[in-house]
Amino acid sequence: MAKGPATVTCHFVEGIPTEKYPDPLSALLSPHTPYQTPARKLPKRRVLSEPPNKRRKVLFDVTELENSEIVPCSSPSIVDDSVLKANSVSSDTAQDVCPLDLLAIAAENHQLKQQLAQLLLANEESKRKDLDEVESNSTNKKSNIPLSIEILVNSEVKGSFKYYSGFSHERFMNIYNFLVKDETLPFKPSVAVKCIKSMPVKDQLLLTLMKLRQNFDNIHLANLFLFIHRIVIFSNWINFMFFHFGSVSIWPHRDVIIQNMPSKFKCDFPETMIILDGTKMKIQRPTALTTQSQMYSDYKSATTVKGLIGVDPRGSVTFISMLFSGAISDKAISSQSGLFDTMRKMIDCGMLKEGDGVMVDKGFNIREEIEMLGLRLVIPPNAPCEGQMPAADVAMTKKIAAHRVHVERAISRIKKFKILSNRIDLSIFSSINQIWFVCCFLTNFMGLLIRD
Repeated sequence: MAKGPATVTCHFVEGIPTEKYPDPLSALLSPHTPYQTPARKLPKRRVLSEPPNKRRKVLFDVTELENSEIVPCSSPSIVDDSVLKANSVSSDTAQDVCPLDLLAIAAENHQLKQQLAQLLLANEESKRKDLDEVESNSTNKKSNIPLSIEILVNSEVKGSFKYYSGFSHERFMNIYNFLVKDETLPFKPSVAVKCIKSMPVKDQLLLTLMKLRQNFDNIHLANLFLFIHRIVIFSNWINFMFFHFGSVSIWPHRDVIIQNMPSKFKCDFPETMIILDGTKMKIQRPTALTTQSQMYSDYKSATTVKGLIGVDPRGSVTFISMLFSGAISDKAISSQSGLFDTMRKMIDCGMLKEGDGVMVDKGFNIREEIEMLGLRLVIPPNAPCEGQMPAADVAMTKKIAAHRVHVERAISRIKKFKILSNRIDLSIFSSINQIWFVCCFLTNFMGLLIRD
């Protein structure tokens, strides 16, 4: 059934839907609101500049492509689309193109392919030359001479020796002369590796100190020293240094301590001979849950090991304990580390006398044990439960804190050895006590911590 003419209505701007206003008016429009925006004009159809039959068509004859010579391309990723297009071209369309145009296009395509092949070959040749130049420069820079004492001493970069070993060359030689009596190896290697003897003894000590100070990977040390048995060298030297340093008494006589005591410390605490404090170091989390709970520290929020350090008023390390689990208390580590037995022996041999002071932090609840030895505990006073702290206690707390900070500085010296400051790997856990003791002992070869 045919439709009649459109009925004029007020719902549209012009009475009926038009191209300019195809949509009806909104019922929410107020009398003050103008009419709706006119609709966008329809886009015009694009007019081609040239008729389709006059545009240039790239058509190829498969037989001509097979007969023509194609320059082989060195890049396998480039695919010639003309061959694929030639298969899809119908014979009727190919007959509409002039043969001369086909020959011209084929010749042009052949020339472009030759130029492309030449450019690709030139590009690969330039890359090969650049790679050869880089390799030659790297081989020239990377000498086959291993790292040694002489190379670091004569290095153009200032401070290279101290950066790698943690000591100046002069102090390194002091450590070397303290450990080695002559130029021969001072111990028998645990593993019978003949090439260990071929490496100079000084370089072996340098490798050990570099491992302690910078915590280099074993592969990096092997590349530096051109020596594959770096683990054997490090483990043997650490054990030797541990036993050699352990045989030396580092607790001086009280007269020597008093003679070298800083003037301010002597004025405030003239009879205090040692300052104690504990420190924790993070380790990799062990797999055993029981071990994890024993080594977990709430303060560090990680699995840790804990050691006890004692320094004299000048900052030199005088007592080094072995490492314990991180959950141990200060009182327990003081008892289990052998500190009280060592103090008792010092009193018996006259290196300490009754009445000498031991300075500690508030966490060390060892007053009874210290007083049983006849010594005196110097500890900051506790705050009262109610009211303010007396002025005398405040002054004493400040005085103790001003001097006790030096043990913290001594601990920071120890942790400059990155093998301890970084998270300790479980692969070296079997020798962690030796590493800890050696690092603590080596700080005594550094300069004075407190200069009066």
